[in-house]
Amino acid sequence: MFHRRHLIALGFAGLLAACGTPDPNPLSRTARSELQLADIMVTAEGAGFESGAARDYTSRIAPDLDAALSREFADRLGRGGQWRMLVEVSRVNLAGGTATARGRDQSRLSGAVRVIDPTGALRGSYTVQVLAGEAAETRTGTLVGAVTNSAGGYYRDLLAAFARDTREQVLGGDLPGQRLVRRMSN
Repeated sequence: MFHRRHLIALGFAGLLAACGTPDPNPLSRTARSELQLADIMVTAEGAGFESGAARDYTSRIAPDLDAALSREFADRLGRGGQWRMLVEVSRVNLAGGTATARGRDQSRLSGAVRVIDPTGALRGSYTVQVLAGEAAETRTGTLVGAVTNSAGGYYRDLLAAFARDTREQVLGGDLPGQRLVRRMSN
């Protein structure tokens, strides 16, 4: 039989366990809140382009991903920052609308993100992998997905998702509405 003090003790134990959970981010909360980037450098040399459609973007992926990351980190970029972000694309797959709608393939972009402090020391390393496109659940959905989706659309979705996921991993998640406010102010 539980007594009131047992329930209170269990509640405090749960609260302490939640508060004592270690932060998986290698950057401290202080470093994340003060982080200002001097630049973002993206390279795709040595990346695996796993489909014909992906190979069409070999010369564009680095500048396009750099632009997406620069937009996502606009509030942290320039402004006297001395930290650098190095991004290395490792794999790119762009599936067509038909293959995706039928569940045969899915578009993906993966890479490594490194945050370097002003002394040149590695302060954080992150693996980012994002997916775009899902198999349709019905025949009608398969037909519509095959007609309306394209490798180019999945490419844009992957760039945006990679930039968003990178920000979330490096700086932590946004509060509700914070992303919208940041977009409007940049």
